[in-house]
Amino acid sequence: MRAEVLSWCRRESLLAPGAQVVCAVSGGADSMAMLCCLRELAAELSVYVRAAHFNHRLRGAESDGDEAFVRAFCAAEGIELVCGAPEKPARSEEEARKQRYAFLDSIPCDAIAVAHTAEDNLETLLQHLLRGSGLRGLGGIPPRRGRYVRPLLAVSHAQAREYLRARGTGWREDATNAEDSCQRNRLRHGVLPLLAAETPELPLRVTELTALVRADDALLDREAERLLLPAPEPLFSDPCVLRRVRLAPLREAPEPLQRRALRCLLREALPQDAALVHIRALQALLENPAPAARADLPGRLTVRRSYDALELVRGTPPVFRPVPLAQTVHFPALGLRAVCTLAEKNEKIQNTPFTFALKYDKMIGRIPVFRPRKTGDMLTLPDGRCVTLKKLFLDRRLPQPVRDRVPVLELDGQVIAVAGFGADPRWTARDGEQAVILRIEKEEM
Repeated sequence: MRAEVLSWCRRESLLAPGAQVVCAVSGGADSMAMLCCLRELAAELSVYVRAAHFNHRLRGAESDGDEAFVRAFCAAEGIELVCGAPEKPARSEEEARKQRYAFLDSIPCDAIAVAHTAEDNLETLLQHLLRGSGLRGLGGIPPRRGRYVRPLLAVSHAQAREYLRARGTGWREDATNAEDSCQRNRLRHGVLPLLAAETPELPLRVTELTALVRADDALLDREAERLLLPAPEPLFSDPCVLRRVRLAPLREAPEPLQRRALRCLLREALPQDAALVHIRALQALLENPAPAARADLPGRLTVRRSYDALELVRGTPPVFRPVPLAQTVHFPALGLRAVCTLAEKNEKIQNTPFTFALKYDKMIGRIPVFRPRKTGDMLTLPDGRCVTLKKLFLDRRLPQPVRDRVPVLELDGQVIAVAGFGADPRWTARDGEQAVILRIEKEEM
């Protein structure tokens, strides 16, 4: 077994030279074999090996016996050990798992070794098949996930036990492993023996197969990510948008690659891979002819179709409330500010969509107000046409969710300027006139 573990660690680059490695040890055969083997290989791998044990306190005296066994073994072998236990025993297997990983995550180290074997990988693959799985699920247990590494994936349960017997090391048996209360145990006791009778080497073959599947899966992910091209930002941004990508590359892609790209898009925002029903909801958005549509997903996540872009959104943007014009006006909800100065003589200050030179004499004693748009708002354009803001926003293809975030400058019920669109020419100062210079810009953070 020693040779197989060494070869696997090197092949998968699991442990960097000089790494501080913590072995998660329950006291069972697999974790004991892993601890002993990595200790023997420490010099060849140039790593330092410690141990960690978590007492779930779910089996009373048996759990305490496991901890005592691990403590005694590590003391006899001179292995540094850290132990932990929950404040309250878990009420479910999932809760116990979270407690265990929270304990392991708290330990300072470079790598945490866990003792999944080839049979564990096969059982996981079968579970994925039973519940329905894509290519990622068929990749089984990965050799590495973050700090967690699995040095025994190329080793069978039988090899681990034989290794311990050969070196005269004992282990603890968990009585719950003999029960058929969970699916994994039912597969282990009922299905794996039948498969082993047909092909004894199946678990090790599956380890090789899942490695090939993971390599294919990673390559396809890289190709799919190429479809997620950043979309141009709209005139006014929405702080709740996590990511905004172009629609066209996704719509034109072959369906298998399209599905994968959408899954990659959701992966950064969802705690686990999206279900097929969610991917199909996003595909419907791609084909929806309407310029605006949405699909609501778990975790308060929304995917929006916004003209030629697909947006990943979480949460509700802060409300933009009316605020009177002052020397400096801050719009915290928009990430903008308006800076107001007085020019005694307006000397060819160019009016732009975000800079207005307004007639001072028309504003004396009157305070304009910045506010969101209202139904029926209209703006007079430089060519004299009076156009509704609704039409202006539609013509500029401004996304529906940000239309209420455009600062509109109103004085006595009349719209005199709109950020991003310009000012009413009847209110703009001529060269040489006294003017109020108003600049709308991004707030400095």
